Amino acid sequence: MKEHMKTLEGVKIIDFSHALSAPYGSMLLTDQGADVIKVENPRGDVFRTALGGAYSAIVNRNKRGICVNLKTDEGKEIIKKIILESDVLIENFIPGVISKLGFGYETVKAMNPRIIYCSLSGFGQTGPYKNLGGYDVVAQAMSGVMVSTGFPDRPPVRIGPSIVDMGSGMYLAMGILLALMDRERTGEGQRIEISLLETALSWMSPFAAKYTMDGELPQRWGSGFFAFAPYQVFESSDGYAFVGVSTDAFWKAFCDAFDLKELHEREEFSNIPGRLENREEINRLVQIELKKHTTKDIIDRVRKAGVPCASVNSIKDAMDDPHVQERDILDSMDHPECGHIKFVCNPIIRSGKIPKVRFPSPAIGEHTVEVLSELGYSNDEIESLLSSGIAIAHKK
Repeated sequence: MKEHMKTLEGVKIIDFSHALSAPYGSMLLTDQGADVIKVENPRGDVFRTALGGAYSAIVNRNKRGICVNLKTDEGKEIIKKIILESDVLIENFIPGVISKLGFGYETVKAMNPRIIYCSLSGFGQTGPYKNLGGYDVVAQAMSGVMVSTGFPDRPPVRIGPSIVDMGSGMYLAMGILLALMDRERTGEGQRIEISLLETALSWMSPFAAKYTMDGELPQRWGSGFFAFAPYQVFESSDGYAFVGVSTDAFWKAFCDAFDLKELHEREEFSNIPGRLENREEINRLVQIELKKHTTKDIIDRVRKAGVPCASVNSIKDAMDDPHVQERDILDSMDHPECGHIKFVCNPIIRSGKIPKVRFPSPAIGEHTVEVLSELGYSNDEIESLLSSGIAIAHKK
């Protein structure tokens, strides 16, 4: 059984977030023991059905779910009681929406001065774009990430996983941990702001610096990299392999591994500037050679030579990899809606301990009765809230 360090046990988080970005951030915290209460309306999180339910099954693991009608005074009173007991509030509505519901920052701060109030949005809480919705692909496009991704003779492409969403969630979790440390010293809460666009821009910071230095914009290099060659994915006889020749020593070792003495002895290929100047030619010749070999043979030879390389895996290949298996980073569970699923554990391993899933993502309103009871509502009061539709409980 996987061990678990519950460092954040005792930290209570009321989570209004939906979709992927902020829920991913609160997932990172609940994996470490925080009690995250996910608040949903009767329709549920818009991402519940995305990717066949896989997104929700992962990012809402270990959370408790309640369903409350926030258009009613009684529903708002339930939320107020949770806020009074909470350390953190997370929301990712378009700026201004949560204030209309009665739970804007100043209102919540007046209720609970120690609260750490976290807002994640597409463009931040100020500025001309603040009222636009936030989407991973929009941030990729606007930040320069997309135009620097793909092949030079083809249109820009979106990076496969929603990395801006998940990266923003990681920044959110980091901000909350910093704020919790601040509160230990000062006793005061604070507001945290994260935006998808600024997350994506932060990853483009080295390219921004390079542009201000010499006016050079990043180009699209496909699977390659502007600084080295041959340094890209090549086709094998049965798939694809990445080979990364980033030094002159690696170039000699690579050529020796495939008995390519004639390539190594070519003067124009003898150093990095020469290989870059002749990038197309060297990549063409390397491709001719590697197409003769299987992916496994390429990887075996190149690894033995000490040169960076990797097979280009599907997610199935990655999960079946013996190194991944030995690291014990995968786990599985029987999910009530998705069935038996295998997933990747939280990769923050501390003192050899891996965070584990304590319970699966909740159905809509699965923990409504439980949370209301903890707030001090009697059985009769709970039944009244449920029968009136102010609160909704999952029907098993």
